[in-house]
Amino acid sequence: MFWEFDYVGCFNEGLARVKKDGKWGYINTKDEQIIECKFDDAWGFNEGLARVKKDGKWGYINTKDEQIIECKFDDAWGFNEGLASVQKDGKWGSINTKGEQIVECKFDDACDFSEGFARVKKDGKWGYINTKGEQAIECKFDYVWFFSEGLASVQKDGKWGYINTKGEQIIECKFDDAWGFNEGFAAVQKDGKYGYINTKGEQAIECKFDVALGFNEGLALVYKDGKYGYINTKGEQIVECKFDDACDFSEGFAWVEKDGKWGHINTKGCFVIFDKSKNEIEVFDKVIDRSNNTFYLSRLGDKFGLLDENFNAIIKNSIYGKFEVLQRINETTFLIKIAERDIFVDSEGNFR
Repeated sequence: MFWEFDYVGCFNEGLARVKKDGKWGYINTKDEQIIECKFDDAWGFNEGLARVKKDGKWGYINTKDEQIIECKFDDAWGFNEGLASVQKDGKWGSINTKGEQIVECKFDDACDFSEGFARVKKDGKWGYINTKGEQAIECKFDYVWFFSEGLASVQKDGKWGYINTKGEQIIECKFDDAWGFNEGFAAVQKDGKYGYINTKGEQAIECKFDVALGFNEGLALVYKDGKYGYINTKGEQIVECKFDDACDFSEGFAWVEKDGKWGHINTKGCFVIFDKSKNEIEVFDKVIDRSNNTFYLSRLGDKFGLLDENFNAIIKNSIYGKFEVLQRINETTFLIKIAERDIFVDSEGNFR
């Protein structure tokens, strides 16, 4: 199933949304299709439910593809802390996981709950309500972001800063853009470039990226010179910026796009596929032999093998040491170079 989909989203709760032929469905981390591509739109799972769109309306399904809340809303957000913001007749409110209306649809706009608060818009300004629907922080900001790690980014007079859950200004509004905190860091923009600050407002990673997203599993997605890659919390480039599009890491993998196709990489930056036994196979750089045949070197543990251009195994992962493909002799025999020796090998990895 490697490279099969038109789009692949990030993994949430073990599933990722995928798009094929204009419809959306879900796969698991082993590339298995769990929910067929049949929805007009779909988003990631949160708290066991995912919002999906059918016939112009939004509702919610579970991981078994059962319709839990019927598609009847004009718009909807994902569940967080047992509540989801939904739109009906032009106004926003909140429902619980049973589909019961908890906060009446009375706001001009609303987003999902995070750390006990949901951002809402009234009379052109943004603030926050609590899970009871009570106004916790008045609607006085030009725009606001969700709470994460006790802080939320807010915009006032064109600049961004951070408040706490009491509405107190913790980091002054001085940034051109600001995102939520993840793993102790938040992406901020200054002078057209993005970097990261810590919860004290100190610059942790300099503003040098064209785009920067939040940290997940110790890595953050960054964009530079037209390509995506990943850095660690020290600002070190762990996976070079070489992908056309990419998602955050989740459960050890990230989906990336290259040359119009999607696949997933591990934290080393290697593409991975899974064999019939569900073992993780690392896929290395493309190689071309003397006859212009295209192959990909693969690795399982400390053993190397070979894949064809459709990522089918043609030499088992049984060779100790990286090798060079010189020529394909026939369907089952190859001439390779390993340890400075030219040698024939069959599809089982046996030397001849």
